[in-house]
Amino acid sequence: MMSEKKVVRYKLVRHKWPDEIEAEKKQRKRRIGIIALCVIFFFSGYGLNRFLSRSDVTNDKTFAKLSEVYTIMKNKFYFGKDKEDFNEQLINGAIKGMVDAGGDQHTMYLNNEQSESFTSSMEGSVVGIGVTMYALDDNTFIISDIIKDSPAEKAGLHAGDQIYAVDGKVLKNTSTEEVAKKVKGESGTKVKLEIIRSGKHIEKTITRKKVNGTVFSEIKGDTAKIELTTFAETSGDEFGRHLEDIKKAKVKHLIIDLRDNSGGYLKAALQIASYLMQDDQVIFKEDDHDGNITEYKTLNGYEHYTFDKLLILVNGGTASASEALTAALKEQAQAIVIGEKTYGKGTVQIPLPFKDGSMLKYTTGEWITPKGNKLNKVGITPDIKVAQEAAYVTGMPQLDKEEFAFDTVNEAASPVQIYLKFLGYAVDRTDAYFSYTSAKALTQYQKDHGLKADGKIREEVCRSLVSDCLRKWRSDPYKYDLQLKKAMEIANEK
Repeated sequence: MMSEKKVVRYKLVRHKWPDEIEAEKKQRKRRIGIIALCVIFFFSGYGLNRFLSRSDVTNDKTFAKLSEVYTIMKNKFYFGKDKEDFNEQLINGAIKGMVDAGGDQHTMYLNNEQSESFTSSMEGSVVGIGVTMYALDDNTFIISDIIKDSPAEKAGLHAGDQIYAVDGKVLKNTSTEEVAKKVKGESGTKVKLEIIRSGKHIEKTITRKKVNGTVFSEIKGDTAKIELTTFAETSGDEFGRHLEDIKKAKVKHLIIDLRDNSGGYLKAALQIASYLMQDDQVIFKEDDHDGNITEYKTLNGYEHYTFDKLLILVNGGTASASEALTAALKEQAQAIVIGEKTYGKGTVQIPLPFKDGSMLKYTTGEWITPKGNKLNKVGITPDIKVAQEAAYVTGMPQLDKEEFAFDTVNEAASPVQIYLKFLGYAVDRTDAYFSYTSAKALTQYQKDHGLKADGKIREEVCRSLVSDCLRKWRSDPYKYDLQLKKAMEIANEK
């Protein structure tokens, strides 16, 4: 994300996985494993004793106290003798305390697997089948997107499919990280998926391969749309290649989709801005720990692409570098911003990998827009506010009992009725009261999908509704994606 900076060398061990992804991607379709990281290698120590033995540390009374507490807990604490890897637990606890004391949710420790996963994703390619997914609960994993030309697309997987089992093992009480690990593997190997689609179980055997791409484009009439999922190492060059193809097609307008893009490499953001802005323009500024303001300007040697209308789609998952790019294009290239208020993560992080494979990502500065506006905890308010289709952003109903029938007030009734309405079934309300009319609509839905047709809301029905809504929404985004639809309307205005 940022250039290498001088740091104090601390050995870091495991910190509990934070909930930053949920905070930054509060839409329910969070893409798995996409977070802003770059690789800056750094030498780490070998243990807390060595760390505390350094003269510049042990001269400080505070660290002397820490050393004493560590020694006592390691050698004299009664219950320590019964704990496995107690020394590591002590170090983990010390690191957790230091990281948490900063009070910054974006400063975090990543264990080996998390570090490897994120670094891989930020390289712009991964060996797998080419899907992104999200968890409704510990047992339900829904495919949210299919990467173009991927093994998943060729195998006929669809957005909205529920991954029920991997290699014959049903997914229960597991995490998205564990599911992703099962689906990924060496290039050329096969993985067997059992999916649920519209209530039917379907098996697919898919050959894994290296899947490239964080940038996707398509042309519709006089308008091109480029979707950028993250600012990976390769994203800037990819974006440029897509612009070349778009130029050949002689389109007039460009829509850049940055929704649910949580950021990434600084270089990629600079490259993309340099294609769309003029020479020597400020893209953004950074205010660092010492109060120094650094300006980042358009890079030399980049072809400039101009469009009659430049539109940017954003939402609550648009964060960090995505916000910085959006602000730059809004202030310097007259881009029209459409959608919902962005997340407001205007801080800069540097990740520091350690020899054991773990990593610390810590905040070093704050983004400032070309016109001097701060983004952190503020975000960007769109020029044109457009709420997304309710069925797409409504979360999985949380049932407080096994099932319930009509004439019941229950929070789960609202999303169920919203889903049914989107799917074309005749409900008469979308609040928390489950009406007789809505129950009749649910009964018809159950009949249409081979489910127990009794008009009662239960978990199985909810999972099926969520999958079907996502599948329908993805089937024709220019019709059902209300924000994209609005952008197209503006592009086509005379």
